[in-house]
Amino acid sequence: MTSPASILAAHFGAEPLFTDRVRPIGQLSAPPLARFFEIVRRRWDGIPCETGIIEELEESLAQLHGVSHAITCSNACIGLMAVIELCARRPAGEIILPAFTYVGLPHLVQWSGHRPRFCDVSESTHALDPQAVRAALSDETAMVLGVHQVNAPCAVDELAALSEEFGVPVVFDGVHGLYCTHRGVPIGGFGVAEVFSLHATKMLNGFEGGYITTHDEALARALRELLRHGSTADGLGMNGRLSEVHAAFALAGLEGLPAACERNLARLERYRDRLADVPGLEVFAYPEDAERYNYEFTLVEVLPDYGLSRDDVVRLLLAEGTRARAYYSPPVHQTEHRPPEQSEPPLRVTEALAERFIQMPVGEHVSLDDIDAICERLRLWHQNHHDLASALASEKGP
Repeated sequence: MTSPASILAAHFGAEPLFTDRVRPIGQLSAPPLARFFEIVRRRWDGIPCETGIIEELEESLAQLHGVSHAITCSNACIGLMAVIELCARRPAGEIILPAFTYVGLPHLVQWSGHRPRFCDVSESTHALDPQAVRAALSDETAMVLGVHQVNAPCAVDELAALSEEFGVPVVFDGVHGLYCTHRGVPIGGFGVAEVFSLHATKMLNGFEGGYITTHDEALARALRELLRHGSTADGLGMNGRLSEVHAAFALAGLEGLPAACERNLARLERYRDRLADVPGLEVFAYPEDAERYNYEFTLVEVLPDYGLSRDDVVRLLLAEGTRARAYYSPPVHQTEHRPPEQSEPPLRVTEALAERFIQMPVGEHVSLDDIDAICERLRLWHQNHHDLASALASEKGP
């Protein structure tokens, strides 16, 4: 048997691909520092603390999303909690959400006093399946929380129809939908409200932060009050404000969004080109339509023809100095993030999707040459998959 190290697998002792720094899976973009310092300098030139940079960012974000209001907050989690607090039906009940998503989402539902109700997703969009949502709706439903995915937004029209039919508010987690469109309309103006992140790994980097978009003036006013030490009907309030320095960093990066999306597309196409003739690896395709996408992630599907399992490929890629990971695997309903009193619901599509995809290294700290090197390793591993599979199996034992 060929030595695994001799076929360039760092997991077995060969020199890793990347030793200078880890190749991440987040965007990690930074604005022009001169622009950032220009904006921050205004604050130290006498602009009052409560005005200026934050208001300019909110106006710019509202324009970007084509909405009446954008309300900044300290992070997207606080934003979602505030929206749930103000918009979900009372008394507390179930909030419908996908399990093929960020593991923290059910925690936000529980912090707000509600119960997560996990629903299956669509095979093509990876977002909530409207038929599954319809089947889950009941008198206990307080809200539907849809999550836009990188390759497709939620079925916003179908969910809007269900909202009108059943009188249940629909809110969207738009974290991965920034700069994307649905029917030519920017993501951000659908449902009661949408919530976005300004975390460093996301498309628009404020180091940290978030914001909420809505057309509802009364909701916008209530959100501003709640997030700035105000109170709800229950007398609760919080400090969920975004700092002006974080706002300045995000504001400085806004103009660079279109170019960042173009670079993301170039990385996606490089993966697609370099893996086109590797059996068993398929780069997940974004729709070929007139909509706008940010190409934030590159997802690679591992099929049986590759000769190694998806999880084994992730293990090998991690040893090479990358942050590649199994995409939304395991799904949330199969983890400790599901409330312990809830039984595990059967979600056929979600569970199948969670076994197939790798989230590949992307973003501004991954070059096209890096992608070439990663794909060459993947090609070599397929060519030697018998030896690698045997070596990996021997590690796991009987």
